[in-house]
Amino acid sequence: METRVARPKSAGAIIGLSMLFAAVAQGFGRFSYSLIIPSLVRTTIHSVALAGTLGTVNVGSYLLGSTFVTLNSRRISNITLIRVGLFLSASGLLIFAFTNSFITFFFAMVLMGFGGAMIWIQSPGLAASAVSVEKKGWAMGLTGAGIGIAITLEAQFARMTQNLGGLWSWKIILYVEGFIALVSALIALLKLKGEQKVVDLFEVTDSDVKPSHVPPIPEQNFLFGAYMAYGLAQAIFLTFVVTALEHDHNYSAGWSSFIFALVGFISIFGGVLAGRISDSISNRGIVMVGGFICMAFSGVAVVEGAYPLVIVGAITYGLGMSGIPNLVAAYISDFQSGSDFARTFALVTLFFGITQAVGPQLAGVVESSTGSFVVDFLLVSISCVVGVLFSIKLSYRASLSKLS
Repeated sequence: METRVARPKSAGAIIGLSMLFAAVAQGFGRFSYSLIIPSLVRTTIHSVALAGTLGTVNVGSYLLGSTFVTLNSRRISNITLIRVGLFLSASGLLIFAFTNSFITFFFAMVLMGFGGAMIWIQSPGLAASAVSVEKKGWAMGLTGAGIGIAITLEAQFARMTQNLGGLWSWKIILYVEGFIALVSALIALLKLKGEQKVVDLFEVTDSDVKPSHVPPIPEQNFLFGAYMAYGLAQAIFLTFVVTALEHDHNYSAGWSSFIFALVGFISIFGGVLAGRISDSISNRGIVMVGGFICMAFSGVAVVEGAYPLVIVGAITYGLGMSGIPNLVAAYISDFQSGSDFARTFALVTLFFGITQAVGPQLAGVVESSTGSFVVDFLLVSISCVVGVLFSIKLSYRASLSKLS
């Protein structure tokens, strides 16, 4: 499916907008929640389990949004999906900021999750439409880097607001993010219309309807297993690392926010680094093994809690967090292209989403039962060890041939 949209006069401007939209969808709509959990629990909901429930609602709504986009991508234009998603995300952020009840928080998380899916699935295609074929991977990678930039900046902003205390210590973050999201929505409404063709990465044709149409890629089940392990580890770590450092190890709000910012900053580069290494050695699986080992160390580092270990753990986690998704996509693209790739990538994302939906609720319940996050972050490391085992199987596919 192709949609004609107006574009700013340079490819850089389009890629910049794609990065902004990705930042709203994921950096604001999903990952900023991790920064406000400690203050939210202290001032409003008074329960880590309920905080985990809200995280699960966000991810569950994201899965519903992904399904909606997949089913309606041929009937609704890419740009319409982005616009609506931005307005939903902005509404969710502002509702969360201006209210104080669990019910309204629940509704806000639904809006942010659903809207985030509508934005994120289309944003890489918007960036890819601005450049030539040989640069599309680079443009799509920059779109993802927008998420890391958002995490870095919002974590630093959270450090600045902690001295305000009370509700303002977390509400002001959402006010600012909601305003940025609203401005982004207005930009999409006013600027994205007219001429440019947008690449629909999830386009399917009538001949693609039957599941049997797309042959499985080599070791497909092991790839699904690895990405499920990654999903669980990512959901628990990113949702509760700030809270765990403050609760279990008495980190100040400023230090825990710095750790979160460091994860985001390193993640800007992890995907590019992993992609280049795997290209140079022609083996995606072995680089995935390295990524999972990095993330496994991060879980143990948070359990131990010493400043030097946690800092190193933040660096290694940022590398693995952004590297593994790129490697999964690259592995699929080594065997499939076009709509075959899109369908397989959508399927592996669904498996990833299942453990993403389970992780926050599970971690919140475990913490409420045990009184600490030790078991949760050991589970992060165990999940990554499982990911290592699945990735070792993928590493046997060392001779990778790309479809032209």
